[in-house]
Amino acid sequence: MGLRVPLWLELSAAFLVALVISNAATFVVADYQRSNLIRAERLSAIEDRLTALMSLLTRLPEQERAHLLTIASVRHERVSIGATPRVADDAARDNKAEERLRSALLAMTQSDVRVAKRGTPALNLIGGRKRGGLERFSVAIALGPRQWLNAEFHWPEGDVLLPGLLFSGGVAALVLMFVCVWIAYRFSGPLSRLASASTLMQSGKLAAPIPETGPAVLRRASRAFNVMAQRLMAMMDNQRVLLASVGHDLRTPITSLKLKSEFIDDAALKEQFQSSLDELQALTEAALSAARDGIGEEDLRIVDLSSVVESFCVDMAEAGQSVSFAEGGAVLISCRANEIKRAARNLVENAVKYGQSARVCVHSTESGVGIVVDDDGPGIAPGDIDRAFEPFVRLTGEGSVTKPGHGLGLTLARAIARAHGGDITLGNRPEGGLRARLTLCG
Repeated sequence: MGLRVPLWLELSAAFLVALVISNAATFVVADYQRSNLIRAERLSAIEDRLTALMSLLTRLPEQERAHLLTIASVRHERVSIGATPRVADDAARDNKAEERLRSALLAMTQSDVRVAKRGTPALNLIGGRKRGGLERFSVAIALGPRQWLNAEFHWPEGDVLLPGLLFSGGVAALVLMFVCVWIAYRFSGPLSRLASASTLMQSGKLAAPIPETGPAVLRRASRAFNVMAQRLMAMMDNQRVLLASVGHDLRTPITSLKLKSEFIDDAALKEQFQSSLDELQALTEAALSAARDGIGEEDLRIVDLSSVVESFCVDMAEAGQSVSFAEGGAVLISCRANEIKRAARNLVENAVKYGQSARVCVHSTESGVGIVVDDDGPGIAPGDIDRAFEPFVRLTGEGSVTKPGHGLGLTLARAIARAHGGDITLGNRPEGGLRARLTLCG
């Protein structure tokens, strides 16, 4: 069986995953937008500084330029005049920034303008960025032959964003967890009661009306289930009473006809008459047994299914029937032992009756246990396998000739298996014969 995860945990996990994904997407978008904004602001600041500086340089004598450059150089901005450009001609240059700066300086110079950007914007999510990773803009503007105005702009790291992001994410996760638990409590109670009542009804027992609580949709579901359960159980009780009444009422006339058949002089006619009465009596007893025993009346208990099946196989073999059991290890399962014994015995009796012999084994499966019964009979036509489970239908041979009879064995056996969460399947074996498999959920 799969791991049962509480509803509140499933909802919390789903909401938290959604929260992490949405926050991650928000952080990425915010990072991108902030990077663009920071870039635009810094380029604008560079344009303003260099425009003002170039305006002064063009009006000052060369001997006073050095003093101006000293004053213009501040903590994060360095300007100087040199014979070589700080940005080489073949360097990785920022074409868009160059176009903006060239347009801003168009009235003051027609010379070469070069801009290179190194590093990334100082948007710091986790802190600890090295100085070499900071965003820096290097600018070189030709003032004349072998004379360049070189400028270097850089900015310190931005504030560390991780603590704030973690705090806001933690608060959101905590609030979300409380909301999930509350929603799960609102839904899990009615759903659990609905599941328990459905399981009880599946076993054939009457389920008490479940409280109509919780959200509106679950109240409607609970109300519909209660109405359905009452009608279904009433119908099943009426059918059981009707079946028992008919079977009981038939006993008296059948007994009377059997007594009267003793006075028939024609031996052949007498034998035919009594054979028909025996078959009618068998049908009546089967109907009474189905009505009296029902399904799901026995309590569940853990049993060794291998020993249960082996016990009646040995009894049948000692009675002279061709039944063999493949011994194996213990196979423990929680079930209604007498019901499962009756269902398995019906399969074995059918195999002996219609297939001359029965080979039985019990084994564990991934989801529970299985009882396999093989015979050496003619099998059943594939198109008629489902009909074999219909009440009062009996099929034999590949031709699937319908014979009269009560035919309730497979019907009851499948009902018992399904009441245990399992099923019964029939299939023709390649080497001949029929294989019946009864599976039960562990």
